Amino acid sequence: MSPLSPDAVHTVIDDLGALLLFTMILIVAAGQIYRAIYSVAAQSLLISIAGAVLATATGNPDLWVIAGITLAVKAILLPWVLHRVVQRMNVRREVEPVIPIAATLALAVAIVVVSFQLSASLGPVRQAITGNALPVGIALTLTGVLVMATRKTALTQMVGLFASENGIFFTAMAVTQGMPLIIEIGVILDVILAALVMTIMVLRVRSTVDADIADLDRLRG
Repeated sequence: MSPLSPDAVHTVIDDLGALLLFTMILIVAAGQIYRAIYSVAAQSLLISIAGAVLATATGNPDLWVIAGITLAVKAILLPWVLHRVVQRMNVRREVEPVIPIAATLALAVAIVVVSFQLSASLGPVRQAITGNALPVGIALTLTGVLVMATRKTALTQMVGLFASENGIFFTAMAVTQGMPLIIEIGVILDVILAALVMTIMVLRVRSTVDADIADLDRLRG
């Protein structure tokens, strides 16, 4: 028998969902890349905790594996890589929004409201879902897409990609109580590949710009 009752699991998942939405607001409102990176790292940590809670409640070993991978890769490794890129390449550290941050926050709040309204309209289907995982997951996914669409720098867009993928993971874990492990690992590998590609792009662009500046300096001298 699970040490956690269904009501306790619902409560914990709802609390984690509220914290996940809070971290999403922090990402949207971040004025510097560092803050966005720390916020998505905290978000990934919460996802891993949710996986551990559901693993304890269901006894599904796949959820323990996913919780561990999420903690190691998305809460520690990838944020560290982004942090190092910002430090080593001396990229612009201020977030460059396409539209004002206040307007992006308003859109994020609207997404959260619409997500909960859509979830409430499901009726009986809604009862089968753990806590408010579905509306929270939808809100995280769509708000992550919003961040990608409203930020100019590749690093901040990458943070939006991580946040969006976190929303998909949170929903999948809570609704199905464990997707097939191979699918979840495949998704994580896709995210890692995307992170590596975008990091290489940032490094290449930076090295090209530095080379061009060096050539201009020689011509001027």
